[in-house]
Order: sequence, then C-alpha cells, then structure tokens
Amino acid sequence: MDFDSYYSNDYAYSPVILKNASVWKNLLWRNHSNSCHLIQSTIPDKIDNSSFQLLFTILYLIVWLAAIFGNLCVIYVVSLKQVTLSSVRSVFICSLAVSDILMCLTSLPITAVSLFTRDWVFPRLFCKLSGVFQGGSVFISSFTLTAIAVDRYFFICYPVVEVISFSNAVAIVIFIWILGYCFAMPVGVFSEAEDYSPLCGLFCEETWPDADSGGVSRIRKVYGLFVLLIQFGLPMIISCVCYYLIGQVITEQIEKRKQQEVILPKNQQKFNNRKARSNKMMAAMVGGLVLAWLPMNLINLYRDFSSSEKGSEWFLLIFAACHVVAMTSAVWNPIIYSWFNPLFRDTVKTAFKKKYAQYRRRPTETPVDANRSNPSPHLQPNVLLTVSL
Repeated sequence: MDFDSYYSNDYAYSPVILKNASVWKNLLWRNHSNSCHLIQSTIPDKIDNSSFQLLFTILYLIVWLAAIFGNLCVIYVVSLKQVTLSSVRSVFICSLAVSDILMCLTSLPITAVSLFTRDWVFPRLFCKLSGVFQGGSVFISSFTLTAIAVDRYFFICYPVVEVISFSNAVAIVIFIWILGYCFAMPVGVFSEAEDYSPLCGLFCEETWPDADSGGVSRIRKVYGLFVLLIQFGLPMIISCVCYYLIGQVITEQIEKRKQQEVILPKNQQKFNNRKARSNKMMAAMVGGLVLAWLPMNLINLYRDFSSSEKGSEWFLLIFAACHVVAMTSAVWNPIIYSWFNPLFRDTVKTAFKKKYAQYRRRPTETPVDANRSNPSPHLQPNVLLTVSL
C-alpha cells in the first residue's frame, strides 16, 4: 500500500487533534521512535477528534454492559435449570447468547481500540485470530436467528409433529458453529500485521493475493458479496418467510375460533390483542436483524469496492457508527427472544429477588432465625418451573 499519496496539502489538520492523537502513540506496550509519523497526521479522519472518541467510548461501553448482562441472564436461567433444558428453543437461545457474548468480547473491544488508535496495538498473531473470531461470531448469530425462525415455524404450523428434536437441535447448533468459523476463515488467512514505514506502529490489513496498489481485490469483492448474501440476505429472507407464514397460521386459527364460538366483545378484544402482539413480535425479530446489520454490510461493501488511496476523512467515523449499531444486536437478541417471554421474565425477576432477599437477611439473621425462616425441606412443596422459550 502506497501512503505517499496521503502527504498532501488538501488536509488542513487541527493541531488539537494531533495533540490528542499523540496520547495513543505509546499506549500499552508500544514504544515508537520519535522519527516515525503518526497516522493521524498522515491520513486524517474525523474519528481522531477527542469529542467523537468520548462519544463512541460511552456508546460502546453502554452496549457492552447491556449485552453482557442480558446474555448472561439468559445463560444463567438456562444453566440453573430454571427452564426446561430439553426444550429445542432453549438450545438455540443459549447458542445465540454465547455467540453474542463472544462477539462482545472480540469484535466490540478490538474494533473500538483499533478505531481510536488507528493502528494495531495487539500482538501480531491476534491480527489473524481476531478476524476469524469476530467474523465467526457474527455468522453464528445470524445462522442461529434463522434456526430460531425455522423452529418457530415448525412449532406453530405443525404443533403435533416434532420436526426438530432436542438431539437434532444440538447437532444443528454444532453445525452452525463449525460453518460460521469456516466462512470467516478467509479473513484470518489473508490478514497480516504490516509495518508501513515511516508510519508509527503496525497495521492489521487484509492482504488479498490479487489486490492492486489501491488495495482493491476482485477476490475480496466476491467474498464481500458472499458475506452480504450468506450473513444477511438469506437469514433475512428465510426469517421473513417463516414469520409471514406464522402470521398467516395465527390469523387462520383466530378466525376459526371466531366461527366456532360465540365471541363476546371482551373476548374479541383478547383475540385482536393476541394477533397484534404476535405481529409486533415478528416485526421486532425481522426489524432487529435488518436495522442492526444492514448499515454494517453496506459500509463493508463500500470499502470492498472503493480504492483505499482516495479514502474519505469521514470513513472511519461512519464505520464506527455502523459498527455500534451492529453491536446493538447483542442487546436486542436477549430482549426479543427471551425477555419478551413472560415466564422467562418472571423467572429472572424471581431469581434476583431471591438472591437480594438472601443478601439482605445475611448480616442480621441469627442461626435460630435462619432455622425458623427455612422450615424442614420435608415441609416444602416440590415445584418444577418450566419455561417454553
């Protein structure tokens, strides 16, 4: 990659931004020489502004905390057998939660730090591994969402027949994880931590074999279109078809009940509310997928088909905005696919209330009081809580 073309008077770069950029020069284990040039002074971008960096730091932190908390709640409920572990839906929901957590631990922090520093601050090997783990977790999330849509279609449209058994669901999840990392493997294979002297630091770049001097690669274009189709296009189409068919079945069931029973105005309103609630739920499922990942796929496609030598100083800022939106999918998924379930929501509330009550009693409770407040287990009713995810 030729960086000489960036040394131009076209950019009048602010000294304030250059001072802010110098903060990152010796971050972590880096120790750059004074003779190298900061990339911020060579290839300017609006993301170097401290106000933008503060804004995105806050946004990333909010998304990270909300996503980790929400998905850990899902795993907590499933792992402690608060829900039926033999449920097919619980297998897919748990797989989605794990992949979202993995995405928050890899894609979110690594991309955020790289955007702010503008170079690669991590070990060289991580350049290859990060591409595989980031891309793999994204593929896995999209494929799992598709599997959930297909499972719900079979569950509602064919309630008598067990189309997907528990063992089949486990096998599907394993296949999804293997397939997701296989599809992300090309990024790891062609990623290298490069040194572009006289710029300070290393740069984790995708070095495709047929790339020209501007960084444009025909293979990368084909792979970008493949990712757009497999990670976004097909999951969106399959999900839309499944939820449309589910909506049709629910509407037909409601109409049949209206014809078979004498519907009172109160019951009529219940049927209408059920239909509206189902429509809103399915719209949220499809809308969450589209709104979260469409901007990210479009900005990646633009990068694949544009020359890096004529990059806009707004590109990284726009990329950061699209990336934050994409990462919010890890926040919406546990809300849409778990928290909207009333039984799941009540289970989480009950579990936390129980823990909080135990915490409040612990400092003041005496052994005698403890025995009084906890009668013999032989007097306790045996209650099994089952949640259908």
